[in-house]
Amino acid sequence: MNDAQKPKVLAADAAARGSRRRERTRGLVLDAAEQLLSQHAPEEIRVEDVAARAGISPASVYVHFGTKDGLLAAVTERVLAVATETLRSAYAAETTPLERFAGVGSAYLRLLLDHPTVVRYLTVTGERGPRTAVEDEVVERFSQLRGEFEQSIRDAVDSGAIRQVDPELLSYFLFGAWNGVAALALRRDALAVAPERVEQAVIEAGLALLEGLIPDSPPA
Repeated sequence: MNDAQKPKVLAADAAARGSRRRERTRGLVLDAAEQLLSQHAPEEIRVEDVAARAGISPASVYVHFGTKDGLLAAVTERVLAVATETLRSAYAAETTPLERFAGVGSAYLRLLLDHPTVVRYLTVTGERGPRTAVEDEVVERFSQLRGEFEQSIRDAVDSGAIRQVDPELLSYFLFGAWNGVAALALRRDALAVAPERVEQAVIEAGLALLEGLIPDSPPA
């Protein structure tokens, strides 16, 4: 490397370090905001609280996200991306319809336990209705995912892997059941259940459900 090239290389290295630093800070802020969203409604969260949890100044939050609404939108975008990738991977699994049906349930429960803010969002919007574009997007995306789960049940029914049931009604029941049980992990009273116990409860209930859904004479 000649002397003329060194300043350019040094500048490129500095830019790369700055970019990595910005991404780390952005990740810390998103993690902090997601943690707070799992405990509080969006309107209760302050930028100052997010900054304190992330270990940075409030000014840094505004530099990265502009406004509180911009921050909440970024958290939602990240969570929805994870949810969509997780569930659509389960829907697309190269396996039998019955195994795919069971796998979607496991994937959704894992999503709720790993990202409890999803439970909080769905609970809050269910109680008072969506109030922002962000909340509208959450409801719309999970409505789509619920519909795709309904299709996985329909595939299992059509293949003869499970009994003749109404795929739409069963999808609503299971969607509500998973969200309701996962919400127990967010409680702060005598009804609280540890996340690992929630997972065990759903596994046991799921096995019992599958036993009841499988026909007496399953297809060969």
